[in-house]
Parts: sequence; structure tokens; C-alpha cells
Amino acid sequence: MFKINASQLTNEMLQQYRTDRAYGCYTRNCLEMEIWPAVAKRVRFVAFCDVDQMHQANELYGYAGVDRRIKRAINTSRESDIAVARWYSGDELVFLVLDGPRMGDPFQFAERIQARLRQGGLSATFGIVEVRPHEVRSPQMAVRRAAKLVQKAKQAGRRASINLEQTLNAPANAAAPQSALGWLGRLVAMLW
Repeated sequence: MFKINASQLTNEMLQQYRTDRAYGCYTRNCLEMEIWPAVAKRVRFVAFCDVDQMHQANELYGYAGVDRRIKRAINTSRESDIAVARWYSGDELVFLVLDGPRMGDPFQFAERIQARLRQGGLSATFGIVEVRPHEVRSPQMAVRRAAKLVQKAKQAGRRASINLEQTLNAPANAAAPQSALGWLGRLVAMLW
């Protein structure tokens, strides 16, 4: 006979609900139900990341090998106020960049993740958007906008790229933070 410890089972189920086993990051459910409500007013940017050519990578490195490479790359996100979750499938990740004293430039953050992915023989396409005031109830709208940037980039043949929304949508009376000006400036330079 098996003896089931109810509290241990509950803890294990809670751990599975909160943490993606393969990547060690949050699950989508945890991000939507626990993380977002707790930090929504501090989320400044949402980055959607789609790992490029995942099927080929799995054939080349094996599923466990790809999982290790992605896990290693996204652990870079622990450097600042960022929450990361696996989204729909293994090749989609969502990063919440929180406003605060340690908030980094979202473009530089994505570059660090991209560099770590490349070290492991992978690449990804990123879409980064600023969260709009009406989006604080749910991450869905901001994630959808960021995912569209990724989709457009891939359709245009720009894999392994970091794509930024063109507007900051900051309140008219607010000064744009230096980090936002930095990535906006790089965007303008890339368009010229």
C-alpha cells in the first residue's frame, strides 16, 4: 500500500503550479494569477521571447540539452527586477521588467539573454513593449502587443532580433527615464 502525505502532495502540486520544471522559471498560470496582481503597478515593460527554430534545436541538442541552454540563458534575468515565465510552449517566454532602482534598460537586458542563448547555440526573437496604464489588470494585452512585434519580425525574416515598440506612452508631464531614452535612441538609430 502507498501512504500519501497530503501536505507533501499539496506542496508538490503548488510547486508544479508555480515553477516550470524544465526552465526553473514561473509558469504562465503563476505569472497571471499570482505575480502580475502583486506587481502590476510596477511593471514597466513586457518582453515576449520566442526561441528561434526550436524544432531543429531539439533535433540537434536533444530536448534536455535545449532546456539546459534556455535555463542557463534566462537565469541572466536575475540581475535586476525581472520576473520570467514560460508562456504557451517551450519556445515562448515572457519577461516582466519592473520599475525600480535596479530597473535596467530592456534592450540591454534582451541583448544579455540573446548573448547567453548564442553561447548555447540558440537564438531568439524578442518583442518589447511598455505597459500602458489600462493594461494593469492583466498581462494579456501587453503580451499580445509584444508577441505581434515578434511575429512581424519573423515574417519579415528578422529572426534573432530585438524589436521595440515605437512609442513610450509616458504621461505628458513625466520625464522619460534615462533607460527608456537609451533604448529609444538605439531604436531611432537602427531605423536610420
